[in-house]
Amino acid sequence: MSSFMIKLSVIALLATFQVNASTNQDTEKSTSKTKQTITTTLSSEQSSDESEAVIVDINTINEPSSDSKGLTEQDNLEVSSLLNQLHETAMAADWDAYFNLYHKDAIFIGTDATERWNMEQFRAYASPTKGWRYDLQSRHLIQIGDVVMFDEQLFSPAYGISRGTGALVKTAQGWKIAQYHLSFPIPNAKAKRITTLIKQ
Repeated sequence: MSSFMIKLSVIALLATFQVNASTNQDTEKSTSKTKQTITTTLSSEQSSDESEAVIVDINTINEPSSDSKGLTEQDNLEVSSLLNQLHETAMAADWDAYFNLYHKDAIFIGTDATERWNMEQFRAYASPTKGWRYDLQSRHLIQIGDVVMFDEQLFSPAYGISRGTGALVKTAQGWKIAQYHLSFPIPNAKAKRITTLIKQ
């Protein structure tokens, strides 16, 4: 009888050991699957469209392109030179030279919806800063009477592709900027996502 009891005890012990071993294997498999899922999720998040943007200047190799319609060669030269000076003096934070390029009644429209400034307001904003950099990529000029309208594609190291549009008027002191509007073009495929963020 005692021999039979010993056998039963051994069988029970072996059965318990097998159950524990099986449970441990299942736990290890479950843990491994969980780790794999977490890794996959992290990889997915890292390669998603919401990853941190890397700004690439797509036109660094090319010389800026420009065209004009209706301008004499002299006016084209003067207007192009003035707009180039605008960007150079802004980068150097040479505010006296910068604001001398504008008409006294000019308006600057910035990228924020609140930024519609006369020259006094714009100077108060700009003067404490160290300037800003926008490199010319392309420019288009159209003259109608004594007004030249322009649009230019720019590259900002801080913001990437940007756009400047506006108008110049002929004065006794030569061409002056009457309006400048700086904006960030939004790709159509991303417009809804970005405008949704703006509406929040």
